[in-house]
Amino acid sequence: MKQWKKIIFYSLFLSILFLWIGTKSSPLYPMNDWVDANAFFTMGKGLMNGLVPFKDLFEQKGPILYLIYGIGYLFSHKTFLGIFLIEVVSFTIVLYYFYKILRLYGREKQFYPSAPFLLAIILTMPSFTHGGSCEEILLPCFFISFYHFLYLIKDKRYLEEGLNLYFCEGIIVGIVLWTKFILLGFWIGWVLFLGILLLSGKQYKKIILIILSYLAGILVVTFPIIFYFLCTGALKDLWDTYFYLNIVLYPSLEASVPFGDRILILWKLLKENMNKNSIFMFTLIIGIVTLLRDKVVVKKWFKIGIFILLIFTFFFNYIGLKNHLYYFFVMSPFVILFGITVSNFCSRAFIPMKYLTIIVIPILWLFVYLLNPNTYFIKVEQNTLAQFIFSDIMNKEESPTLLYYGNIDGGFYTVADILPTEKYFEKVNIRHDAFPDNEDSQNLAIKNKSTDFVIVRIKKRRDPYHTGIPYLHENYEVIKVVDQVFEKVEFKYVLLKKRDSEKRSSI
Repeated sequence: MKQWKKIIFYSLFLSILFLWIGTKSSPLYPMNDWVDANAFFTMGKGLMNGLVPFKDLFEQKGPILYLIYGIGYLFSHKTFLGIFLIEVVSFTIVLYYFYKILRLYGREKQFYPSAPFLLAIILTMPSFTHGGSCEEILLPCFFISFYHFLYLIKDKRYLEEGLNLYFCEGIIVGIVLWTKFILLGFWIGWVLFLGILLLSGKQYKKIILIILSYLAGILVVTFPIIFYFLCTGALKDLWDTYFYLNIVLYPSLEASVPFGDRILILWKLLKENMNKNSIFMFTLIIGIVTLLRDKVVVKKWFKIGIFILLIFTFFFNYIGLKNHLYYFFVMSPFVILFGITVSNFCSRAFIPMKYLTIIVIPILWLFVYLLNPNTYFIKVEQNTLAQFIFSDIMNKEESPTLLYYGNIDGGFYTVADILPTEKYFEKVNIRHDAFPDNEDSQNLAIKNKSTDFVIVRIKKRRDPYHTGIPYLHENYEVIKVVDQVFEKVEFKYVLLKKRDSEKRSSI
């Protein structure tokens, strides 16, 4: 078998083995209960059923993410099996490019025992929350670009490299741009640093050609997206939601924070996330310290370049001063530094690589099982979850319709395989005064009794029969309440059915 096939097969094997216990998208779990992932899944479902993102269904992320989730939906309409397969492919690509990075420094023989360390650190980060985040889906883009970056600065190849690499980078940037543009900090640092090197080498003509190649790659991704939204009459919806809402409305409260205070807040966020992701930070520090002493890997430009990538990746990701747990996962690609360090230690091991690999895989698999933030959920039975209980009730009706009120998609559309009929099928994390349309439209849907069922999530101490939601109890009756824990918080999930429905209930 050719070497590259062996590497891909091994990477695929490791990805399946570790993700089987690491992500809630895995068939080992009763479901993926993460609200963000279910919102992406619902958007992908809508896309595959002819609904136009932003125009017919409202959500904040980019259209490429919905396309990816739509492909996952085609594999399985009611589970995350398709998303699990996409995650496996994603991590297989990640490991393959880690191999290519090691090969740059003549350490490809150490790939086999080093690769499990990479997965173990990534999958035990608390910011690897639930599974299926934008940051995780885009992980191959980070690793490919990281490889290109290290390839170019090694032996000053940026002086002689052709334009194809930059065209590929443009495609990668286009993918990130139309998935979650706030993650572009890594590539801003990438371009800035390589640009400085090219300018210092007086490569003026080449810089112009590189810029054109880069833009061509971005346009390859951008043109079909613009064409789709233009043909569906949703170009304004794309702009208003994906760009204006995310740039202006979403961080509106933080926009007036003075620069000095902003820096202090960013420093506080960094320290907070370093504490939460302590194992990752420990390995990152080890990677940086040991590599600075590695004469094979580290040259002057390596030190400066890595520092710039670290700063730009963090700064742009937190520029809106938001701090969700999964945000810090954008820093996970820098586990490459620890991976290179591990490969160095493995090269000095007295145990043959084959036997060392056999030893480390089960140890690190157990490490992931014990420290991964998701594995607690493996033992939960499906029949105890509100999503499945409510699905059984709702699907006794013919073609039931549903509104999930007041929160991000809780997975009820997914498990019941219901396509939303309301544009605002969920309530996203934007204040009412900044964007009233979301909450007002949901209230109007309840007032008009637009759906057969409404599901509300409330704190456990609240009375499900007196929620205070306008018109809710006048137009809908409570038929089931389930207590359930989500992200360590106890909630009540309340299923309500339309009063005097034209459909005859068989409940």
